[in-house]
Amino acid sequence: MNDSPTLRRAGSPPQAIAVDDPLGFWSARPCLAAPAHLGARGRGLMALRDMAAGTLIERACTVEIGAEQSKPLDAMQPLGDFYFEHPQDPARGLMAFGLMSLINHDETANADVRWQWHADLGWLADLVAIRAIRAGDEITYRYKCPLWFDEQA
Repeated sequence: MNDSPTLRRAGSPPQAIAVDDPLGFWSARPCLAAPAHLGARGRGLMALRDMAAGTLIERACTVEIGAEQSKPLDAMQPLGDFYFEHPQDPARGLMAFGLMSLINHDETANADVRWQWHADLGWLADLVAIRAIRAGDEITYRYKCPLWFDEQA
């Protein structure tokens, strides 16, 4: 039986179809993090393997939030807790999709978010290890805004 992307056995998953990957990330992307329940800290992101400083943990596409949308969005809880300040304008925001949205705050974070503009994809958020992270450790980010919650250890 033919297992091409257009003809496949019933019940089998479709095969990946090669796509243009101009950033060289998604085509050979290892899975480095997963959602986890972290006790009093709630949901968070856990390292699946050891990572050196500088490791690109995750790359997320985003959607832009205009200045006129950010204040009403802040009031829409819990949704308003899940967007990042825009790298070019603090009145605007960027909602990052996927695992990126699960990063908990820590004053001594082990990862940072770096922003890049891509002409065809818009703003991309890169979660990068800023120091070594061991498998099983929580991946954290230092929020760059006043905290609206009590920190949990």
